[in-house]
Amino acid sequence: MKNFSELIKNFDKIRDYMRDFFVYGFKSRSNFTQKSLRTYDNEKRRIESYLGDCIKYNNMNGEKNTFISLDSSSVTENPLYSVWKAKSFTNNDIMLHFYLLDILTYESLLDIEQLSDKICERYSTCFDTQTVRNKVKESVKEGILNSCKQGRKLYYSLSRDFLKTLVNNYDDIIDALKYYQAIAPFGVIGSYILDNEENKNDIFHFKHHFVVHTLEDKVLLEILKAINEKREINFINKSPRSEYILKVSGVPLKIFVSNQTGRRYVNIYNKKRKRFVNYRLDYIKSVNILDICIEYDFFKQKLEKNLDKCWGVSFGNSIRGKTFYAKFYVDEERELYILDRIKKEGRKGTLKKVDKNIYIYSKEIFDTNEIMSWIKSFTGRIISIESGDKFVDERFYSDMKKMKEMYLGGDTD
Repeated sequence: MKNFSELIKNFDKIRDYMRDFFVYGFKSRSNFTQKSLRTYDNEKRRIESYLGDCIKYNNMNGEKNTFISLDSSSVTENPLYSVWKAKSFTNNDIMLHFYLLDILTYESLLDIEQLSDKICERYSTCFDTQTVRNKVKESVKEGILNSCKQGRKLYYSLSRDFLKTLVNNYDDIIDALKYYQAIAPFGVIGSYILDNEENKNDIFHFKHHFVVHTLEDKVLLEILKAINEKREINFINKSPRSEYILKVSGVPLKIFVSNQTGRRYVNIYNKKRKRFVNYRLDYIKSVNILDICIEYDFFKQKLEKNLDKCWGVSFGNSIRGKTFYAKFYVDEERELYILDRIKKEGRKGTLKKVDKNIYIYSKEIFDTNEIMSWIKSFTGRIISIESGDKFVDERFYSDMKKMKEMYLGGDTD
């Protein structure tokens, strides 16, 4: 039987389990049917090793449920970064890494043959020249080693580009990294640098710290590459709830981030359907970058023209461009802050006074259902709404009647 290892080869596999435990949570061993029970046990053990005290358990219906629980406002560093820092390696790979560092710490400007000979002499372990060359090229690419050409040969030395020697304002850079590693896409890069500098974030705490974003960063990187190069992509979109799998092709144009939920979406122009669609990054798997899209700039301009009509991430159905109206009663003497709030949060909608204390808010929206959560936050001041969508209107008035019955009882008319 193969021995268990904390290190991982396939990030996508651990990403799925980590997301299930953190986002959806409260699943037992029997709930995971996509892989064998041994695979589940191994992945759970890895996550327990990475996250320690963040792993919680409870018993439900005789089964032990595992979930990740943490107070994001008290976390100074994203605990999910540990997944990125657990990549597997071969014995030869790790030995060569440290052999090269050890030799080049005391000697510099050695070619491949010299490095191979010194490894064999010093450590009584011989590698063929091509293996050493591949490892050295990888180390140069990662900035660990430097190379310089003398004549027809390449000579290698240990990189001296340490952070303290690269910048004059070292302390300021460290403070910036403490902020960056928590709030930026690919924040794990900042975490790596802080680890290398033997430093930790001891300054910043965040009320809304979306730690799960790091599990999407691999997907995000591929999408951003495609956007930067104006290329089309295809990918697998899989809902973890319905298990429905959809193959998607299109032109990636923009990344959207919800300020309320923290969810991130990629906006795709579907050329076959001739419309814009947003897909959640945490549902996306297996991104493939395709050919350059000749019409990319045209689609991007078209998207920008449509954004004002999006309340959230939906571009609506076939019936689009409906104008939403909401009539409010606002006490002009005591509740001017309500008017200020509507103007501030109304996303370029129009607020018009039609009578004393009576105002109408209007905005053209693709999907009027998305605005309803915000509109309902003014309950008690809403006189009427007209969404242009019969279903949305009827559901709103039905909800109001149910709420009146719940709190006041009696007749709901």
